[in-house]
Amino acid sequence: MRDSKSRSKGKGTRESAPNTGRSRSQRGRAPEDVPPVSQVGRYLLLERLGQGGMGVVYAAFDPDLDRKVALKLLQTEGQASETARARLLREAQAMARVSHPNVIPIFDVGMWGDQVFLAMELADGGTLSGWLEEGHSWREVLERFLAAGRGLQAAHEAGLVHRDFKPANVLVSRAGRVYVTDFGLALQVGAPEQEEDTLSEEARQLLPPERRLLEANLTQTGVVLGTPNYMSPEQYQGREVDARSDQFSFCAALYWGLYRKRAFETSRMRAFATSRSQPDASARTEPMEPEQIPTDLIQEPPRDKKVPAWVRQALMRGLALEPSARFPSMKELLEALSQEQRRVKRQRWVAAACTAAAALAVVAGTAYRQSHLCTGAGELMAGVWEPAAKGKLEASFLATGRPFAKETAARVSGVLEEYAAAWTRQRTEACEATRVHGTQPEELLSRRVVCLERRRKDLGALVGLLSEADGPLVEKALDAAHALPALQECADAESLSEQQRLPSDPAKRADISRLEERLAEVKAMVDSGRYPAALEKARQLEATVLATGHLPLVAELRFHLGWLQEQLGESAEASKLLSRAVYDAEAGRADRLKVSILNKLLFVEDGQQHFGQAEGWGGLAEATLQRLGGDPLLESDVLVNRANLAISQERLPEAKALLEQARQIHAKVLPAGHPKRARTTFLLGRVMRDMGEFAQALPLLEEALKQTEASVGAMHPDMARRHVMMSWTLRDMGQHEKALKHAREAARIREATFGKDSLPTAETLDELGMCLLELKRYEEALPVYEAALAAKRKALPPDEMLLQPSYDGVGQALLGLKREREAVEPLKQAVTFTSAPPDLLAVSGFALARALWVSGQQPEARAEAVKARERFTQAGLAPKVSEVDTWLESLPKEEAPKKEKPKRRLAKPSRRPTRL
Repeated sequence: MRDSKSRSKGKGTRESAPNTGRSRSQRGRAPEDVPPVSQVGRYLLLERLGQGGMGVVYAAFDPDLDRKVALKLLQTEGQASETARARLLREAQAMARVSHPNVIPIFDVGMWGDQVFLAMELADGGTLSGWLEEGHSWREVLERFLAAGRGLQAAHEAGLVHRDFKPANVLVSRAGRVYVTDFGLALQVGAPEQEEDTLSEEARQLLPPERRLLEANLTQTGVVLGTPNYMSPEQYQGREVDARSDQFSFCAALYWGLYRKRAFETSRMRAFATSRSQPDASARTEPMEPEQIPTDLIQEPPRDKKVPAWVRQALMRGLALEPSARFPSMKELLEALSQEQRRVKRQRWVAAACTAAAALAVVAGTAYRQSHLCTGAGELMAGVWEPAAKGKLEASFLATGRPFAKETAARVSGVLEEYAAAWTRQRTEACEATRVHGTQPEELLSRRVVCLERRRKDLGALVGLLSEADGPLVEKALDAAHALPALQECADAESLSEQQRLPSDPAKRADISRLEERLAEVKAMVDSGRYPAALEKARQLEATVLATGHLPLVAELRFHLGWLQEQLGESAEASKLLSRAVYDAEAGRADRLKVSILNKLLFVEDGQQHFGQAEGWGGLAEATLQRLGGDPLLESDVLVNRANLAISQERLPEAKALLEQARQIHAKVLPAGHPKRARTTFLLGRVMRDMGEFAQALPLLEEALKQTEASVGAMHPDMARRHVMMSWTLRDMGQHEKALKHAREAARIREATFGKDSLPTAETLDELGMCLLELKRYEEALPVYEAALAAKRKALPPDEMLLQPSYDGVGQALLGLKREREAVEPLKQAVTFTSAPPDLLAVSGFALARALWVSGQQPEARAEAVKARERFTQAGLAPKVSEVDTWLESLPKEEAPKKEKPKRRLAKPSRRPTRL
């Protein structure tokens, strides 16, 4: 049943006429549905289907032809009777003029008393408006509208302009057939080819006036007719309309059907049309200047609806405010919207052809065309990744002597091989979609080719860098390979269509292409950890890139510059550059790049403890992803950095929830051996450990260990990090023997990778020594700590805090071996690093107190114990405070100072003279 409220009742608008379809939601007959009379002419009325401002529609039975029909009945009363009667007859004439499967057939028109009736086919599925309320996919919606559009096209070819196209004026049958109806506002334009036109002028004059109603103007000039939500600007202005006005209404209705939002606000459209109106508006034909057309009057389609870009592009062109900017006709519009149908038909045709021997030549011809039209992708890639390049990469890796070099070379080559193959497939598919299948416009092919060419440059830059790898680069090589930009971006037609176009000047395009290649080299260096060299190269390009004015390129340059500043310790400058890069990416509509920049900016602000700013950038990243329609990998990256932000603010439960979300995404979109999966699992395990949930943390850390080995191999430095964390966690759980095994493995990996006397190896020896101390294996612990201390003293200045754990370990081992006097000196050194955490200083200080006591330096021992107690208190370690108290209480009480006995006074010698 038609919604009678769907049409505005304001001044200058036509009230809704009832439709001829039965509502799907109708379940019974309310009293008002019962017809007031049982018969109109020969038609027996059954029930009311709808009512509007111009009349009522009934389901009726035609006994002469034994069929149900829809009967529109108009009560003509008052002064408007003649106009209303003329409108209904006009509608009948319009519908009778168009014979098309998608226009409702008209059976009869006549008078019954003082009432006019119109009999037409009964559609049993209600209106398109009601059908849309049920919720359907974009393909289903587009299919229904294409059918309605073909009916509208047929009306145009018959010389009619509908002037009130909307979903409520389109009927659907239960079988899915679509009919355009309600031609009450239809207007004849042009000269339709009709039998009547062949009559002589004398014969035409003998025709009754009703036969020529379509040629009459029933509306005063300047009066606005139509439905505001779908009316074209020229209808709002009261100007003359043509088929392009129906095209606008059709696109406004399709916009609503696809997005469930209005294409424009009626108040703004009315204000715009009023501002453009002139006294002779109906005669004005000159187009508006581009600067006079508001760019935001037609609203951008929402991004949360996944509708193909080619549909959106056709839709927005049909909604152009100036008629001349729309499609020349409905035919061209429908062709632009029918790409999906043409693709499906072509696929079905090819499939059918394959089953028939007679079609083999056609299939072979198609294959021949494909082989000639879309070849060359493999040759382009061969210049970047080929056996020779692979061999050079492997040789450079092996030359570093790293124990994991051979395995890493194989893994990196596998990633690059897969990337190159995917690039070749997509490049070929992009060509075939336009040149062979015809399902993709030439403009989109051009954009995809530009995107893919950039990806080829990214791959070439990385391959060139890896072919001259050193040890640190081999360590980061797999990460750099996985950091290659996703090829899927080049298949996202909607995103590509919205980015800033390349300049039309061939010279400028060539400059941008050359600069993209240079920036690809910068990116490869950044991803590989070569920060100083990358910064120097990026600064050399800065002036030239800025001069192009191509905002996506400018944003990328500033992105790299900002991140490099962060890596080199200039966080404040990094924030400024990354912020500017965000604005450049937004202006250039490079949304994916914008999200990547925002994610780094979140990290940088977090590092500076600018938590509010970091939260804001993270929120903007999420909003941009929503506008994009989502991107799983970018979303997971933002989730991980938001988790790090929560960790910085000690909001561990929030961090846990965010990391769990990221893990779920990774499990869906990343292969089992991808490094990101291992890192996210590892970080989640650390958070659980810091929350004290060791029983949940340990399985996660074990899983991270397995994932890391599957990703980079058993001897990669990342494996040492995983083993160290396992050792820490197991020690905290009291499982010292298991912890020791992981500590030994970590030390073995780092010694093989960095050398026996390296700083990474020395730090791992500290953990190994700690496990031995916990097991009271002091004789083994002592040489381990001594080796760590010796290596650190060679590499670090004397006041470097990293020396503290090794000094402490040596002292603790000596104390355990009852060599207290020897333990005093290293423990004294350990407590001098006042910048160390209070708990570490407290442990060293308490050990020093015990060593001093046994060494006979009791006052100094008590003083150190008191300091240790204060530090344990500061660290919140109540059990350790109690331990110190117990030790102090066990000491013999300090003896009070002995009082000196008064000396005996000697008798003073007599001064009297001695008697003789």
